[in-house]
Amino acid sequence: MTRRSLVAFAALALVAAPGCATDELHLAALSTKPVPSLGYPSEGEHRVRDVSATVRWQMFLWIPTNTRTPTLQDAVDGAIERGHGDLVVDADVTHWWVFVPFLYAQEGWTVHGDVLRSPETGESADRGEPQQSH
Repeated sequence: MTRRSLVAFAALALVAAPGCATDELHLAALSTKPVPSLGYPSEGEHRVRDVSATVRWQMFLWIPTNTRTPTLQDAVDGAIERGHGDLVVDADVTHWWVFVPFLYAQEGWTVHGDVLRSPETGESADRGEPQQSH
């Protein structure tokens, strides 16, 4: 290889180098619904253990699979819906992204924890009735 070819190869390798990152977080409670912030009753509440929800966005050859990037709120909403509750407690949150220039990209959120359901929500959900405002 000539020196010029080697420099061109090194420049191409830097530009096309894949990248990835992962951020992890542990939170006591997460919700996107109105719940009491202090003194939320956790004993005697309906609890669904080990609920996970993942939302992701992908791109292949510059063509995205979704029109918007997922957010932490989307992942929390997914976990709450999956657990039929109001609040995710003991939550582990993971945010990641992977990028291979010009070929592939992915970004996403995962929320894992226990989902609690308040008595008011639980009773009306079990009967199929709409929630009442107080």
